[in-house]
Amino acid sequence: MRALVISDTHFGAWTGRDLLREEFFLERLAPQLGGIDELIFLGDLFDFLFGAVGEAVDASSGLLDLIAANLRGKRLVFLAGNHDHHLVHRDAENRLEAQLASGRSPLLGGEPEVAGSSGPGYFRSFLTRRLPGVEIEIAYPTYECAGVLLTHGHYLDPHARLTGSRGDRLLTRVLWGIATGGPEDPKTIADYESTITLLTEWLYIAAQMPHGTHAQQNVFRAVQRVGRLASTLGTPVRGAKRLAAELRERGAGGEAPEDVAMPSEEHFDSVVRSEAARQRREQPAPQAAWPHPAYPAASVISPSDPSEHALEAFAKVVSNLGWDREAERIVFAHTHQPLGDVRCGNGSKVRYWNTGSWIYEPDLGSRQAYARYLRYAWPGTAIVIDDEERDPRLVELLADLNPLAGGPGLPVAT
Repeated sequence: MRALVISDTHFGAWTGRDLLREEFFLERLAPQLGGIDELIFLGDLFDFLFGAVGEAVDASSGLLDLIAANLRGKRLVFLAGNHDHHLVHRDAENRLEAQLASGRSPLLGGEPEVAGSSGPGYFRSFLTRRLPGVEIEIAYPTYECAGVLLTHGHYLDPHARLTGSRGDRLLTRVLWGIATGGPEDPKTIADYESTITLLTEWLYIAAQMPHGTHAQQNVFRAVQRVGRLASTLGTPVRGAKRLAAELRERGAGGEAPEDVAMPSEEHFDSVVRSEAARQRREQPAPQAAWPHPAYPAASVISPSDPSEHALEAFAKVVSNLGWDREAERIVFAHTHQPLGDVRCGNGSKVRYWNTGSWIYEPDLGSRQAYARYLRYAWPGTAIVIDDEERDPRLVELLADLNPLAGGPGLPVAT
């Protein structure tokens, strides 16, 4: 059995360039779909938090056509992430409404099923229609393949916020108080789901309102103008040092050494100009283009941050939910930072892989920030799981374009 795992295409997002709506990047992905038995999509296929549903679905047409052409007789497994979490929330509402319509009390009959375990009917029908001959499985919040546990990873956010700015810490305590009834850490899937839903549903509603995404852009620009973006997103640093050395050895994170390769000033300036032109073209507005990537309010980990902080937060989730007793190999996503076979360094036997992303969101705040983005979060990555191979394997399909490796950068969006 051979599976390919991808995630975080963020179709429809105004916050970055969703690469797999472009033919060039679909051609890079296409060879990986040959010879696999299943394609596992590990969340954030769509961006319903910063994009309208119709536009997000329309943007995914190229990828869905590619899957339909290559996976007939094979299987697609879909797990929601936080940016398409509304599919899970809607499924839970549908279940409740069905219970009420049938006259059954939702308070009786034992523990309810986990929302998303069978998948929302309309979304399953949509995939079945778009992908004829492809077996569809919708799973949430985890899926197991060849002894590897897979999950999107968005449960790490509350833990990561605790080491962020003062505002992040306060927000986390408030959310936990609402979701769990007290200041305690989330300990169950229901606790994490409650905490996540408070933010995702608010952003989903805002994005789907008439002119909602335009309003989000205006708010984001206003926040930047008053210099509050950094405090909103936070730059988490606590607890990172103990993982830095091991991750450096594995080439997966840590502070960049002083002699780390840097993009040339000429290249950096060209990228800034290119991104500014793209943003003016796609989101016309009188304000200047913003220099930072971001999913304001919904994002905790900046892709240009060293990756050990996110790994430490995710390991806390794994421990709280007992996933470390279910598997010693775990694949997650969410952070947009590809990882291959790393440990958290807390004595656990669990090893981690991260799928990375297919959204281009360079941090152009400075040449140093851009270099960190190139190092930690260059897009176009996936994980291969093969039961004839000992471990999952990270594949980097756009590595030849990375300027740190002497590549030209991504082709200009048309």
